[in-house]
Amino acid sequence: MQKNTKSKIRNPVLFVGAGPGDPELITVKGQHALMEADLVIYAGSLVPKTLLQWVKPEAETLSSASLNLDEIIDIIDNAVSMDKKVVRLHTGDPSLYGAIFEQMTELQKRSIPYRVIPGVTAAFAAAAAMGIEFTLPEISQTLIFTRMAGRTPVPEKENLASLAAHQTSMAIYLSISMIDEVADILAQSYGKNATCAVVFRASQPDEKVITTKIEDLASQVKKENITRQALIIVGKVLEISHKDLVATSKLYDKQFTHGHRRKSYSMRTTKKNKLAVWAITPNGVDLAKTIAEKLSDVDIFITDKLPTKRIQTKTFETLADTLSEQFRRYDRHVFIMATGIVVRMIAPLIQSKVEDPAVVVVDDRGNHAISLLSGHLGGANALAAEVAELIRARPVITTATDVNQIVAIDVLAKEKHLYIENPQAIKTVNMALLKGEPIGLHDPFGLLEDSIDAIPWSDEILAQQSETPEKRRKEDIISRVFIDDVTIDLPPEVLVLRPPTLIAGMGCNRNTPMEEMKHLLETVLAKFHLSGISLCGLASINLKDAEPGLIALAETLGLPLHFYAKEELNQVKDIKNPSSMVEKHIGVKSVCEASAILAAQNGTLVAPKQTTRNVTVAIARRAFIS
Repeated sequence: MQKNTKSKIRNPVLFVGAGPGDPELITVKGQHALMEADLVIYAGSLVPKTLLQWVKPEAETLSSASLNLDEIIDIIDNAVSMDKKVVRLHTGDPSLYGAIFEQMTELQKRSIPYRVIPGVTAAFAAAAAMGIEFTLPEISQTLIFTRMAGRTPVPEKENLASLAAHQTSMAIYLSISMIDEVADILAQSYGKNATCAVVFRASQPDEKVITTKIEDLASQVKKENITRQALIIVGKVLEISHKDLVATSKLYDKQFTHGHRRKSYSMRTTKKNKLAVWAITPNGVDLAKTIAEKLSDVDIFITDKLPTKRIQTKTFETLADTLSEQFRRYDRHVFIMATGIVVRMIAPLIQSKVEDPAVVVVDDRGNHAISLLSGHLGGANALAAEVAELIRARPVITTATDVNQIVAIDVLAKEKHLYIENPQAIKTVNMALLKGEPIGLHDPFGLLEDSIDAIPWSDEILAQQSETPEKRRKEDIISRVFIDDVTIDLPPEVLVLRPPTLIAGMGCNRNTPMEEMKHLLETVLAKFHLSGISLCGLASINLKDAEPGLIALAETLGLPLHFYAKEELNQVKDIKNPSSMVEKHIGVKSVCEASAILAAQNGTLVAPKQTTRNVTVAIARRAFIS
């Protein structure tokens, strides 16, 4: 029977996630809840008693292992009616196999308020123990939490076989007692030789990790006598070592833009120039061998239905699946097969002309080498010509500029190390080249002076390098190619090319967070209308060569760091904003302005010192060296 309640607001019952077992892996909020509780009802069969160390001595603790739902709710109701603070402590995260919904429903019926404090689930502790990431680019981007149907059924559409068919990363809870059945189901989808793992009592002192093949999973579990409190982990991520990983996440990719990072501050991208050669016929394998013998850094992929002919190869069972995993791990691909097959295989994988790898198709007899994708920026045209020469084939190049023996603007930009900011405008300029129309040019650095004979530039070649950024106004720009490190509004058909001309000098207090440095840098770039894409380095005093925030900023932006001694910095003249405070403490009049000028090879200061409480930033422009 419901007890009488006081008119004042009742203390909410706190459902707290205890985490996987290590008492230090409970959240700070969960720990505080335990420290303030008058009654803690914990899942005694699962929650280690070490978690109760956070409970005050006078508080009551009670295991729920022998209690049913009604008994638990009655105990809670009685404690709340006496104005006690109650914590219901569940293992891991209470929202995952925690059976809290039924408890919350009963509390609602009795008008007892409640809140949930989440916790760390065992799967994450298991990943930490194994040193893996469940979601690796191009390997797996999905993690499934599930369990086998036992005394508690699962919906038919969520049976383990259906979920395993996706071959994603999977954490299987509450199923170790049915290990034979689990292993049989996993083998059908992942293959009997696939790697899997069992993690017993993750994060606890007696934690045990077993890594094995699926075909040996059941025998290994039985050998170790593991019957409860263990997770089964499976997925391709278990087979990737640190040295094998080629694809990296977009999050820290310097070419990737998001709300906190403009696209590619760095102009200098590293290309491994790796080549993959794909073959599905005996003749194709012979041609692949010829190519691999004469080029460097080549991997050969052949169907597992063909013998390897004593050459080192990688085999695939299904071309589409393997290609989807490998497409962006290589800079160049040669497919020795029908063009139609290749088109169908790569169509879902294509992103943009500035990101796609080079693709060349060679017919089975080696008569033609066809440049199919990313002819200019990816280098497929050059690769087709190179492969054709090696196997005595005819190169087939279909890009209009090459056919008409015209220098394409994107090829020119690549040769001059200019970053193409808006690749959609390439076709407009190249079409003008094909038509023989004059093209307006804004090139204050004179980077394309040697292309005067190759491209019909307009007589209205615009700004000279001596002009200041303030004079380069929108009304002065009538070009179709704009090469500069300043930002202005331009029509979308104007091709914008960014040269690596800017150096940011930086000073900071000790242990300043990277985010604060980055925010000021972006603010200064925006204030002075400078493109972050043209940044080609950071600079500072050598006293900061181990500053964590500065190092992290350089790594995040993909930029080199230049450090200078006090004597070098003090040799820089005409510092606009010297600091007596800096001179007093470290013996130099300027850090950010002086280091920027030095790193820019005695360049011009285009953004004088800007400051926050902990950071200073100045930006200098160097003369571009093509």
